[in-house]
Amino acid sequence: MNRFFFIGLSIAVVAFLTSNFLLLFGEKSIISKELYVSEYEQAYTHTYTETLPKEALTAPQETMEIYVQDHEALEQWLVKEGDAVTAGAELARLNESESEDQRAIWQSEQSALQSERSEVQSTLQELAQARASQDSSVSENSNNSSSYPGLGPDMEQELSMDVNVSVGVEVPEDGAYASGIAQAQQRLAAIDSELAVVEAQLAQSQENPALISPVEGTVASINRDTEPLSIEIYNNEREFVTYLLEDEWHEVEQADRVFIQAPGIEGAIAGTVRSVSEIPAEESKWFEAYRNLGRIEQNNPIAFYEVRIAPETPLQDTMPFGSNVNAEITLEEAQDAIALSDGWVYDDDNTAGTAYTLNIDGRPNAVPVEIAFAQHGRVVLAGGMEAGNIAINEEQLHDYPGRPKLFMPFPSRTPDFNYAKNTEWRAYIEYLLAR
Repeated sequence: MNRFFFIGLSIAVVAFLTSNFLLLFGEKSIISKELYVSEYEQAYTHTYTETLPKEALTAPQETMEIYVQDHEALEQWLVKEGDAVTAGAELARLNESESEDQRAIWQSEQSALQSERSEVQSTLQELAQARASQDSSVSENSNNSSSYPGLGPDMEQELSMDVNVSVGVEVPEDGAYASGIAQAQQRLAAIDSELAVVEAQLAQSQENPALISPVEGTVASINRDTEPLSIEIYNNEREFVTYLLEDEWHEVEQADRVFIQAPGIEGAIAGTVRSVSEIPAEESKWFEAYRNLGRIEQNNPIAFYEVRIAPETPLQDTMPFGSNVNAEITLEEAQDAIALSDGWVYDDDNTAGTAYTLNIDGRPNAVPVEIAFAQHGRVVLAGGMEAGNIAINEEQLHDYPGRPKLFMPFPSRTPDFNYAKNTEWRAYIEYLLAR
């Protein structure tokens, strides 16, 4: 008899507890619940930036190289390294007897450069048209190849685009076109520079033949020994050059803002990214200096890409060529944005997620938010929250049934020790008496 009584009593107790549990925590429960939240903060707006620090070098915006056929054609150098020259200034005096031969060489160079320029322009136009009209193709085991000759002797003679497509997979060819266009544009700029030099030499008087400067600038170096003899001139406009690694290349874009810190100059020099190369950097004194500055080693030895940074204000006579500066490239910027501590955004996929705010009734609201980027342990939001919202961090809310009322600790402020030490004793007495 006692055994059945205790069994029935146990069943009744379990049923009572279960029914109360369902009343309290069931999905249809109408009994209000409260949840303690220990972490919260009021959202405020601020400007957040994500930057990429880089070593950079002061370089000329343009470099001109002028060649002379041989020693017999040159009578005397009229300048030396470091001399400032103006456009049209005589750099060297030529032998009158050899000047006709030198002039014929320049005319041949001019003709060859003009012909190459036409070919490169035609190639560039074809690439641009093909890129604009291309459609993503879907085919089975297809392999398409196109070639575009005429990109110059120092570049690849053919741009080959091989596209292997499986059934139902779209493979855009835009990357190959972009690389070809970049190479063509780079070669076109080099041809224009070479043409300017040759045309400047041909425009001089034949009565007093001389080697003249096509630009205003500074004599950088003179090759007096090995043929062909040459002189290198830096134009006066300065800019900055740095190099990106393979994983950094995708983050930097043309027109990104840059701030430069240079020795001897107060404040930061503002600038913008003028160009980002799509092809590996060629060997140069600037590239060699950059690698020695950072002692950079990576598995792919050619995956360095040149970046040119143009200052907003001219830098003539403010710093020497080749000087080392610190550049900070702005990759991302969010103005008047809200940032939450890392972990306060749930279900985030680096672009969107969910955050919790406190509404006027003291209950939590699940707010979808857009993520701009993460920085220093905080998630910068692109949208979803407003200044003044109370952001809440409580893991239980994510899986908690219903929307419980929240109660939180009062905000506390740690007394400032210096303020307490410098406060007179009378203030403490008045405070105690007022209480």
